[in-house]
Amino acid sequence: MGTSDEERTTSDAKAARTLQLLVALPFLGWLAWRLPGLLPDIAEADVAFFTAVVMAVDLIPVPAWGGLQLSLSFPILLGAAIVFEPPIAAVIAFVGSIDPRELRREVTLVKAVYNRAQMATAVAAASVLFHATSTLDSPWFRLVPAVMLATIAGYAVNTLFVAAVASLDRRIAIWHVIAKMHGAAPYQFLFSYLGLGLFGAVIARFFVIEGIWSVVVFLAPLVFARQMYFRSRALADRLADQNKVLAEQARRLEQLLEKEHQNVAELRELNRMKGEFVAVVSHELRTPVTALIGYAKTLRQPEFSDDATIRDEFLERMERQGDRLLRLVENLLTASNLENNKLPVSIGRVLFEDLCREVVEGLSTEGERVRVDVPNDLPVLFTDRQLLSRVVSNLIDNALKYSPDGSPCELGASKEEDGIRFWVRDQGIGIPPQQVDRIFDRFYQVDSSTTRTFRGAGLGLSLVRDLLEHLGGTIDVDSAQGEGSTFSVWLPTKHEAPLAPENGSGGAHPRLVSTGDPAA
Repeated sequence: MGTSDEERTTSDAKAARTLQLLVALPFLGWLAWRLPGLLPDIAEADVAFFTAVVMAVDLIPVPAWGGLQLSLSFPILLGAAIVFEPPIAAVIAFVGSIDPRELRREVTLVKAVYNRAQMATAVAAASVLFHATSTLDSPWFRLVPAVMLATIAGYAVNTLFVAAVASLDRRIAIWHVIAKMHGAAPYQFLFSYLGLGLFGAVIARFFVIEGIWSVVVFLAPLVFARQMYFRSRALADRLADQNKVLAEQARRLEQLLEKEHQNVAELRELNRMKGEFVAVVSHELRTPVTALIGYAKTLRQPEFSDDATIRDEFLERMERQGDRLLRLVENLLTASNLENNKLPVSIGRVLFEDLCREVVEGLSTEGERVRVDVPNDLPVLFTDRQLLSRVVSNLIDNALKYSPDGSPCELGASKEEDGIRFWVRDQGIGIPPQQVDRIFDRFYQVDSSTTRTFRGAGLGLSLVRDLLEHLGGTIDVDSAQGEGSTFSVWLPTKHEAPLAPENGSGGAHPRLVSTGDPAA
C-alpha cells in the first residue's frame, strides 16, 4: 500500500513539473524571440523603476493557504500593463516577480521560472485586453470597463496556473483548490481584486501625469492596506473553521445529550421495574410461606393433628404451596444464572412424552386440568432434560394461571423435520395486541400491581424464551383477546453445541456437560 502511495506521489510530481515546463519554456522562447527588439525600451528608467517596485513589494509575501503565495504587487503590475505595451509589461512581471522562497532556496529552478512565467503571461494577457479596448486618455465610461476586463483576465490566468499546479501537487480537484484560495468569503475576495484593478488604473494615470514620485506615494498605503486585508482574511478563515468545529461539537453534544436522556429514561424504567419486581416477588414469596406457617401452626392443634383426614388435606396443601415456592425460587436462580452466563447445559436422551407426563404429575391436583395429546412416535431428543422440563412447566403454569378456574389447558406435540413442535393452548383472557411483543420481557406483566388478579413474578415467559435460545429452539405465540392463547415451540432433535469463546472473551455460552448417548 505504501509503495502505491509513493508511486502516485512521484507520478503527481512529474505531472506538475511537466505542466510547469509547458508554461515556462514557451514563454522563455517567446521572450528570447522578442528580446532584441525590446532592449531599447527595457533600458528606460521607467521600466527599471516599475521592475524595482514590483520586486520590492513581492519581498513582502502573504501566505494564503498551504504554501501558496499571493502577491501584493498585483495593482503595480496592472498599472504596468496599462502604461506599457504587452511585451514590456511581461518583462517587468517576469524580472520583478521575485518569490522570497527563491532566496531561501525553498523552490526549485523550474518552479521559480514557472512562477515568474505564469505571472508574466497573466500580465501580458491583461495588457493585451486593455490596449485592445481602451487607452489612458479614454473617457471614464470606456476606461473603467477596460480596466475591469484586464483585471479579470490577468487574475483568471494567474489563478488557473497556480491552482493547476497545486491540484497536481496535493491530489485535490482544481475547483477545490480555487475555492480554498478564495477563503471563506470568495465574493469579497474577487471584489477586492476588482478594486485593486481600479487602483492600478489610478497609479497608471498618476504616473503618466505626475511621474515616478506619485507611484512611491501610493506604495506605502498599498502595502499597509493589503497587509491588513490579508490579516483580516486569515482571521475570518480561522473563525469560519472554528465555527465549523463548534457546530460539529454542538451537533455531537446534542447527540450525546439525547443518548444520555435515553439512558436516564431506561435507567428510570429499569429502576421502576426492579422496584415493582421486588414488591411482586415479596408478595409471591409471602403468600406460600404464610400458608405453610398457617397450616403448620394449625396442625399443632390437637383437634386437627389427631384427625387423619384434615391432616392429609393440610399436608397436601402444604406440599402444593411448597412446590409453588420451589418453582419461584428455581425461576429466580435460573434467571440469575442466565444473567451471569453460568447456566450449565447437560445433553442427554430425552423422551418428550415421558417428560410431559412427569411435568403434569408434578402439578398435583392442577394437573387434572391439563389435557395431554402427545404421540408416542416422537423422535428421541438429545437435549437438556431439566431445562426442557422447566420450559414445559412454565408454559403450563402460565396457561393455568391465566385461565378461568376449572377450565382445561391443552399440551400437544407433533413430529417435524429435524425436530418436534409442541404447544400449550389455554382458554384464558388472551393478550392485547399491543402487548404481544412485550410478554417475553423479563419482569413484565400486563398487571404488575400487588393487588392484581393473577399471581407470578413476570419471569416465566422470559425464562422460556432464554432457555429455548440455549436449547436451540424457538417460540411463537398466537393469541386473541378474550379467547385464549397458544404458545408454540420448535425444538431441534439434537442440541447444537455452541462454539466456546476464544481466550475467554466474546459472547458467553452455557457450559455443556454430555450425558447419555455419546452420539449426542
